[in-house]
Amino acid sequence: MAAPVVAYDFLANASSATWLAWIAFAGTVPFTFGTPSALGGFAINFSGTLEDGQNYGNAVETYPPSHTPTAADSVIMGEYYNIDVPVGAQLELIYGFKQGANATDGVKVSVGYWVGDGPNPALILLDRNKTYDGTLSKATVDLSPYWGEVGNFRFTIHSGTAARDDALVWVKAVITVTTFTAVPVSPATTLTFHINSPTYLVGEAARLMDTVPVIVESRTFLPIRYVVEALGAEIEWSAPDQKVTITFGETVIELWIGNNSATVNGDYVYIDPGNPNVVPFIQDPGRTMMPLRFISETLGCKVDWFPDLNQEVLITYPAP
Repeated sequence: MAAPVVAYDFLANASSATWLAWIAFAGTVPFTFGTPSALGGFAINFSGTLEDGQNYGNAVETYPPSHTPTAADSVIMGEYYNIDVPVGAQLELIYGFKQGANATDGVKVSVGYWVGDGPNPALILLDRNKTYDGTLSKATVDLSPYWGEVGNFRFTIHSGTAARDDALVWVKAVITVTTFTAVPVSPATTLTFHINSPTYLVGEAARLMDTVPVIVESRTFLPIRYVVEALGAEIEWSAPDQKVTITFGETVIELWIGNNSATVNGDYVYIDPGNPNVVPFIQDPGRTMMPLRFISETLGCKVDWFPDLNQEVLITYPAP
């Protein structure tokens, strides 16, 4: 697995975003990055010290309009339009307050996402409160349901009832892409997984996944890319169709979220003829979980289950 590559940097492109300030008694007012709005909110580049005692380059300060402590919430928003969400993308965020900030209670950060003209935003990717605690907050948002889309992102900072020092500073806000290098397949390549463990083996080499295999309807599910890419196969996600396509040599498998049938080289088959409830699903916070045995055996692997050996699943390619 290669190191993540930045596909889009929201902070570096902050000056080209659409910025809006809002307060209950005045409504919404657009403004230009680097220039305070008529309501007093602003978004500017920042190079000072943050609450963790560190200085960061390429930071952006976002300050909702000022108001009295008894006034309603005020908001500042930055909107980015027509952003590519490539296959393998995730959103990485780091944010916090300026050193010495006070009256930060009630500040909330949210990130919304939508496609086209609306609804706006259709999805909330992140919604968290932030108070001054001497540390920066970090978040990673899985974007796999939206891979291949061209969408819009909205970064919103709510001031709550804080009157001053509720400016939030963004240290990192990027879309990153991780590419995976296929492991060369030799005779008797083995993959070993354990239920509820993020560690797995390719041969005898340990690897780490960002989730764990689970048992649903007496079948093992996991993000199948950890299997197919280790075999040298290709995997593609279509968000509009909620479909996963796996290509391995002359074998092409298509599966759909919530559907108990799949296609193998164009022919429809049941994933589990004995249990129609075995279907691919999306598990929080957005992992696409696929039936391990059906896909592995269709690709020509042998699957062994050892319930008394730490619930081990052993995949062997090619099947002996």
